[in-house]
Amino acid sequence: MRRVVPFLVLFLLLGLIWWAYPLLQPLLRYGTLPRNLEHPLTVLVLGVAPEYKYYHQRAPENFRGLSDVNLLVRFDPSSKRVAVLSIPRDVYVPIPGYGWYIINHANKFGGPDLAKQVVSNLTGVEIDAYLAVSVEAIRNGVDALGGVTVCVEKPMKYKDTAAKLDIDLEPGCQLLNGAQAEGYLRFRHDALGDIGRIQRQQNFFHALKQQILTPSGLLRLPQAIASVEQNIRTDLTREQIAGLMGFAIQQPQLVSLLTPGRFGQGWEVDQAELQKVVQRYFVNSSNTAKATLEDLRGREAVVLYAAPQETAAIEMRHRLRELGLRVLLREVESVPPRSEVLANGASELAEVLGEAIGLPPRISGEAALYADLTVRIGADFANISRKSQ
Repeated sequence: MRRVVPFLVLFLLLGLIWWAYPLLQPLLRYGTLPRNLEHPLTVLVLGVAPEYKYYHQRAPENFRGLSDVNLLVRFDPSSKRVAVLSIPRDVYVPIPGYGWYIINHANKFGGPDLAKQVVSNLTGVEIDAYLAVSVEAIRNGVDALGGVTVCVEKPMKYKDTAAKLDIDLEPGCQLLNGAQAEGYLRFRHDALGDIGRIQRQQNFFHALKQQILTPSGLLRLPQAIASVEQNIRTDLTREQIAGLMGFAIQQPQLVSLLTPGRFGQGWEVDQAELQKVVQRYFVNSSNTAKATLEDLRGREAVVLYAAPQETAAIEMRHRLRELGLRVLLREVESVPPRSEVLANGASELAEVLGEAIGLPPRISGEAALYADLTVRIGADFANISRKSQ
């Protein structure tokens, strides 16, 4: 037995080296190991569109293209939460030195420093660092993870020869490879345009988090990190990266938000509502607002369901009306991935409604536009309904 133990130790050590080896280059580049994140850190994440030198010919990546994804992300150790605010690319803002443009031009005109300034002016939030990501990171990272299971909500078909983008997705929950995930994240050729794309991105973030936390995801995570490292640029310091690594190990809560606003000239930001979101998730993270059933009265709720859930949706409408809510039923093309209560910011309302009807609450910009609360009826609704009785 004593002879076997050293071999077991050696075997485990070799397994650990095999698992961690893909991280060698990033570790050598940044020279850091995980540590505690002591203070909140706010990062602007830019998804940079590819640029073209000639017709159908990609220019070398310099991360100075249009930022078609703009995410203001706050990592908060005190609340153990990551808050992600998606800012639509079609928000018109004043860009210093250039006049009024949609916000995705800031990075093209002046790089990430100008983009940080513009987003900070819009939100009132001081930004500590930036992280620019090219489209290759999506394909490489998802493929390295072995794919990500995503519930595609509608048929998506679009072809762009210049961008080498061929989107052909059918509705339903399915394992997407890197190219398919890129198509899902970049598709915006429907009635909601960029807003629909943002909601799909937030759905993807949630699915990605779930995938990473599986045994298979954790096993593949070092390869995934190593595969995207060459497709990013950042001014995060070694200490900040170490803090983020340590924070990620704690598996913080993910909150995804859509910048409040309405369709108009682009996406017109509701500054009063935006400041409520900023105060709640980017300034006063210790806010512990509570709500009661009385606070639901007069609120507007949208029930999302697919045709097979029509009976359950009608039942839900009756239950919500009993609680004093104004209710609108909205049929979608495919069965939602799960039954839940969604809100784009008002966590206390989602929590009290979720408790009342027996569904888990989640804060996400996937909520129906202009509604206070959204109730999704998924394939699991019958089981949840029985458990709550």
